[in-house]
Amino acid sequence: MKIKWNWGTKIALLYSSFVLFILFMVYMSFGQKYDLVTENYYAKELVFQNKIDGQERYKQLETPLKVEIVDQHLKITLPHAEKEKIIGKVDCFRPSDESQDFEFTFNTSENVIHIPLERFKKGKYLLKLDWAVLDTEYYTERTVIIP
Repeated sequence: MKIKWNWGTKIALLYSSFVLFILFMVYMSFGQKYDLVTENYYAKELVFQNKIDGQERYKQLETPLKVEIVDQHLKITLPHAEKEKIIGKVDCFRPSDESQDFEFTFNTSENVIHIPLERFKKGKYLLKLDWAVLDTEYYTERTVIIP
């Protein structure tokens, strides 16, 4: 039996293959994982002005914040005198996988914070540092690659 390939058959075949392609793409899209940047986006947006003010205060400091990897620790040196009371947190945000995000809080009179590298997985992290010294709040972000 020989199939007759006239223009009507070709158009029907083209439309059918297009519909199958679209159905396949819809099926594949249901398997994609979408991580939100944050769960409480709108609530955090309301307090965003505090972060902007903290960034401006950070820019006015004389020495910058220093982040380095030393002896299986992530060492963060804050730009303040050692004997000042420093309270804050570091949000370790992993852009590629929400399940690897964590928060590290600190309350110290030293200007150096050590976070063990075993808390991290290899890859890129965005460190969101939020701290206060003498009732003055500061905020900055740093990108770090964990080897």
